[in-house]
Amino acid sequence: MKRKIRLPESLAILSLVLAGHAGGASALAQEEGKSVGRGWPMAPQEGQPVVGAGTGKPFRGEEIAARNGAVPEGVTPLPIDIFTSKDFYKDRDLWTNPLYFRCNSPMGLESQWGGYGSEIIGDNPPASGAWGFCNRDYPAENIVSPYPFKTAQEHYEALLAETKAKGGPTDYTDKDLADWNGRYNDTSENWYWGRIIQTSTALSLLTPEYQKRAVQMHYHQANTNAPQWQSQYCWPEGFMRRWHEAAVRDHQLLVTKDIVQWIAGVADNFLTQIHIGRDFVQDGGTPRLGQDVPRWYGETIGFWDGEALISWTSNIKGWTVHAGFEYSDKLQTIEIYTPNRNAEGKLTSIRHEAILYDPEAFVQPIRMVRDMEKLGELSEVEPYVFIECIQTIYPVAGRPVQMTPGTTIEFTVPDMYGRPWAQMWEHYFEQHMERPEGEGLFGFQ
Repeated sequence: MKRKIRLPESLAILSLVLAGHAGGASALAQEEGKSVGRGWPMAPQEGQPVVGAGTGKPFRGEEIAARNGAVPEGVTPLPIDIFTSKDFYKDRDLWTNPLYFRCNSPMGLESQWGGYGSEIIGDNPPASGAWGFCNRDYPAENIVSPYPFKTAQEHYEALLAETKAKGGPTDYTDKDLADWNGRYNDTSENWYWGRIIQTSTALSLLTPEYQKRAVQMHYHQANTNAPQWQSQYCWPEGFMRRWHEAAVRDHQLLVTKDIVQWIAGVADNFLTQIHIGRDFVQDGGTPRLGQDVPRWYGETIGFWDGEALISWTSNIKGWTVHAGFEYSDKLQTIEIYTPNRNAEGKLTSIRHEAILYDPEAFVQPIRMVRDMEKLGELSEVEPYVFIECIQTIYPVAGRPVQMTPGTTIEFTVPDMYGRPWAQMWEHYFEQHMERPEGEGLFGFQ
């Protein structure tokens, strides 16, 4: 027998409003006592076994199932895989099989030639590449968004409606702002770091075009040893790189009444400015605050729901993340920041939940959740060190080479808005391959 639950009038109205956005699922969330679009549980990531091969948590040692061309016990390899293939384009039917990648995680493929510590490619590279563990994975169902929204705008409007039904958004003044100012560090394992997930599982999150782009990257990292890391050339890192452990050191947070600002960096600076209470202009190609031109880190608006900060980022420049995957100019995110406090009420960390919407790159929205541990107050920590990347590594015949001052080289300037990493690969390493018809990159013909 089903119990009827009588909602307070404000929540009953809210449920009807949100049902129009989410087919009634939001009303169910209200009945269960959940928010319509934030804080739902996510399967634990911390403590998950490393898929391998290569490094565990940098740099805690190697996680390898078999090395130097050997095959793990109980595993039957494919006749051809990413280490032995001469043309990965022809292997599309195998991309969904973890054996094609020798059960490597994305980080495992990137580690083969020594990218994150010791070289594990073996004595007869690339055919002697190392294996990861085929019985380990972080499933895709843990990664896709559990929320019923199809767009970031629907999600943001639903959360805003939920907040308004409770009397919000919260309007803080300079005197009662959240006590969040300080230095933070992302210490919790995240599937996006690329260690606890099979490469084939990561590919299952992507549309066919972006699967192809990702496999192209993995092939040239694991097979041809021609990585095109953004930081080595002082190229932009891009929006999604801010979630990767190797790209950011400590995060500095500054909270004001009008703007909440995150800044971080390693090889480049990452800036997120959340404009409180503002609305996007919607008369162009994408919701935005400024000109109708994509920005490397997008533009962000937000509001407070009590102690929770909810934001929407749009107008992002499509780019890539090595050991990750490419994303398009259509990427938008909903991000929720909530404080974690100890028994005495002291802020210990901030839970950062992000839902990413990109209908061009992702099969469906995906989610990342991490905890940002507070390291100290701004008055206690060293000042933020602003990064200036000085290029000393240049692509020579498609491979990165360290150059000494005074060296003269022949250099072809890539089209920075036309997938410059792929321009290198296709010009120098794929002339014998059968790329899908109609493909070709400007500037490297």
